[in-house]
Amino acid sequence: MTSPSPSSSPAILVFGVGSVGAIYLHQLQRAGCTVTAVCRSNYDVVAHTGFTLRSPRFGTVTYRPDHTVRSVLDCPPNIEYDYVLVTTKVFPGRIPSLADQLRPVLENRPNTAIVLAQNGIDIEKDIADAFPSNPIISGVVYLPTVQTEAGVIDHAEPLDLLELGTYPAQAPESHKHKAERFVDLMIQGGGDAVLYEDIQEARWAKLILNAAWNPICALSLCTDGGFLLTSEPFAHDLAWGIMMEIVALARVVGIAGVDEEAAKKRLSLAERRAREGTGREMSMLQDVRMGRPFEVEAIVGNAVRLGRRYGVLMPRLETVYALAKGRLDALMGAGS
Repeated sequence: MTSPSPSSSPAILVFGVGSVGAIYLHQLQRAGCTVTAVCRSNYDVVAHTGFTLRSPRFGTVTYRPDHTVRSVLDCPPNIEYDYVLVTTKVFPGRIPSLADQLRPVLENRPNTAIVLAQNGIDIEKDIADAFPSNPIISGVVYLPTVQTEAGVIDHAEPLDLLELGTYPAQAPESHKHKAERFVDLMIQGGGDAVLYEDIQEARWAKLILNAAWNPICALSLCTDGGFLLTSEPFAHDLAWGIMMEIVALARVVGIAGVDEEAAKKRLSLAERRAREGTGREMSMLQDVRMGRPFEVEAIVGNAVRLGRRYGVLMPRLETVYALAKGRLDALMGAGS
């Protein structure tokens, strides 16, 4: 096994190439990286014709991964990856685990950094425990996009921001340099990327948005902006109330920067979409429409359990968690 020299083209494995992964793949290729894509449901289309991206930021482009595989077991044997970028949804307790799925390309490769571009809180520990020597980079995604059919990606808005930081925050300098390098690659590829000293501040700030809008949209079958128009002021008060529960929890847990101003900033996105008639289908709503499992535990379940552990009252979030969990189980055939 040969390791790439610092001057060679960075080798990246993108694991789970749906809409977000497909755009990041394009950015990394634009930055000069050699990219292997692990595709699942869209493998046949991507292997034969590649991706078609329609984007106000990148234009309409068609492109192919350098290597397209169904599983990490099929990755080219002569490549040692600089980064493994994970863009799959988070499903705690799934078998095989994410760590087990990634093990073939990470075992005995301590220099390969793992980038978790995923939703939710408390998602990094299992990977960090499984690969204690590898740099872990936690990522918070702001990228409104959907795969309308296999291999066809619609990027609805110019927004393309990836917030990154090491896990834990007090990581070795070599791990921080890996994070800095990945930020540079994403910017070179045409996106926006920011490096945080403590990424948990950004992850919890995103939770303000996700914990409110994802379950609300999945349950109501409305976009975020559309929901605000359904029952004023009640729709607004529900979303805002959930956001304030996350703020209260963050204050008790000790997460800086997650306050009322951060909540106002995120609520204003939906308020603008309501005014403009451009409401966004959140990821849970997309999954419900497609009959797929959605991330209720990573986004909502982890938060309400943490709230109970710290004695923070979260009646609105607990209610939408119970209802969303019921919808998930019914969708998967377990709630009949």
